[in-house]
Amino acid sequence: MTAATSFAVPLRRALAAQARSAAGDLVLVGVCAAALVLSASIAANVPADLAGAPDDVKASAAAPISTAIGVYSAVLAAIYGSFRYTTDRRAGVVAQRATLLPRPWTLAGRLPFTALGGAIVAAAAVLGGRLALSPTFGVIGLDAGGVVASLVVGAVAALWGMSVGLIVQAHLPSLFAAPLSLSAAFLAAPLWPSVAAWLPLPVLLRAAGHDLAPVGIESALGPAPAPATALAAVWVAAATGAGAWTYLRRDLR
Repeated sequence: MTAATSFAVPLRRALAAQARSAAGDLVLVGVCAAALVLSASIAANVPADLAGAPDDVKASAAAPISTAIGVYSAVLAAIYGSFRYTTDRRAGVVAQRATLLPRPWTLAGRLPFTALGGAIVAAAAVLGGRLALSPTFGVIGLDAGGVVASLVVGAVAALWGMSVGLIVQAHLPSLFAAPLSLSAAFLAAPLWPSVAAWLPLPVLLRAAGHDLAPVGIESALGPAPAPATALAAVWVAAATGAGAWTYLRRDLR
């Protein structure tokens, strides 16, 4: 067996096992439904007279709404990432797979499907928000680049949530810890905006091109979009590394 084969076979098995679970992912269905409803609820706060406003006024009004949808996407994707892992752990799926394959490969097989699920959650949030807002805004503020960026935010946030689940392990505490670890930045923003601007979720949203002023962080604070992309990668790599270290060393029962 060549070195390439020795890597490919266990990874392929881990991916196949995770794909079978993804086919009936009820957690993903539930979180996507929540994302649709929460994003659609934004429309209730949009003044009706905006429908007849000039396009530039609509574009200005769409920016903070896009940021709000981005926050919903990230928080719900983090919940999905955490919930997906801890549900499998509580059901014994994680321990069972660890007896069939080395732990590093089971984790490697979980990563892409977690990211994909987070991107799907973000897509549901964008879809719900835009459908609700379409009578007022039409397609103003909607572009392919922004949609792709939102999907990336969801994918990265899901990996963050999974990492929190790997560290905390307990089902219900992880369910609260994952979204709180991201949204805490906005709780801190009114008091320490210059600090909050460097925390994971604001950095991730800024990297995606969102305006953070609606959540209390002015454009002069924190990194610019390009450095924010690099810093977001560092944040998620650190979280994933910490989660992987915990997963490889703790008892999975």
